[in-house]
Amino acid sequence: MSTPDHRATLRRLLIAQVPADFADWLDFVAIGALLAFVWTVPPYVFAVLAVSMGLPYLLIGPFAGVWVDRSNLNRVLLLSNLGRAICTAALFLAPHWPVLMVFIALRASCDTFFTPAKQAAIQALTDDDTRMRANGHSHAINQVSKIAAPALGGTLLIWLAPQQIFLINALVSLIAVLMVWRLPPIQRDVDETPEPTGMMQNIRAGIAEIAGKPILRATLIMMAIGYFAMFFYDTLIAPLTRDLGFSETALGLSLAAVGAGSVLGALVLGETKYPFRWIAAGAGVASLLTIALGVAEVLGMPITLPLYLGLFFGLGVASAINLVPFRTLIQTHTAPDRIGRVTALSEAINTIALLTAPFMGAAIAAATSFGMAFICGGALMFVVALRALALQARH
Repeated sequence: MSTPDHRATLRRLLIAQVPADFADWLDFVAIGALLAFVWTVPPYVFAVLAVSMGLPYLLIGPFAGVWVDRSNLNRVLLLSNLGRAICTAALFLAPHWPVLMVFIALRASCDTFFTPAKQAAIQALTDDDTRMRANGHSHAINQVSKIAAPALGGTLLIWLAPQQIFLINALVSLIAVLMVWRLPPIQRDVDETPEPTGMMQNIRAGIAEIAGKPILRATLIMMAIGYFAMFFYDTLIAPLTRDLGFSETALGLSLAAVGAGSVLGALVLGETKYPFRWIAAGAGVASLLTIALGVAEVLGMPITLPLYLGLFFGLGVASAINLVPFRTLIQTHTAPDRIGRVTALSEAINTIALLTAPFMGAAIAAATSFGMAFICGGALMFVVALRALALQARH
């Protein structure tokens, strides 16, 4: 049950999430500027950067999930932010790009602990009636950070060197540490049944939790397909914008429109007992808008800038309405003593989509056109909508 004390702690957790999420993106532009303009690295280094940021979720994430389930949540939240602050400060000392990549991978490894711990904390502090709204607010904070932090980081480059921004970002992480440190104890209602002691046995127990619950299994499969569909075309927004006759300014505005739509969509979601209905609606609308963008490029249809930005704003709203219920379903149908493992496994699955889907989308774009990649991604999203409708009919 969500008590007044729980609600107060949840508010403080979400406030602490602001600097924690901000720190994920504040130095994003600085890293790119350091590599491209200061060190002038070869192009393949940017691929290494993507791997350094994503691979820890595959290699470290499942073990981090076990640690979250075994440990005090307040301690994990504190240490993960402290580790991120130390690794971010270490970026300042990197003499060349290979060392920089090591520190970036170590920082991402710290994040593999924070995300499951945050999801476990939201689960512990909410009930079925308040969980969707809490996840919506958490998602909105994440989306605002993705818009505001890189913009601020890019602006700071006018006056500061990229390495100096790393130190500023480390201070932001330390602010998150102080806020988490002041959180009241977060207690979980865990099963007293003894867990296996081996790390691999614990990971298999997390997989068994997913396999043994049809709703949870279906949720993770749909979530993976949804992320795969988005990553299928996400990296192709820039060339699509160019081929439709718009400028770099329009590209920036379209990305801002997606972010603003995501924030609005996340805040719209309140207490609801029909998460699959929301997933179906969000995935269905996202599918139609994505296909519309692709068809416009394939057929060479004229499209005005306001309409173009409106399509991306609608895509942001629909994506949030589609994604937020997934987190809610995972928290609702996972045992509190296994939520860390299930969350970490879901992050690993999503990372696989991130590391594979863009290459497939690029291959289709190279063989046909950029618009066709959007059409294929929209078709995959439509599959998610149909599956969610079928599950809503059953439940």
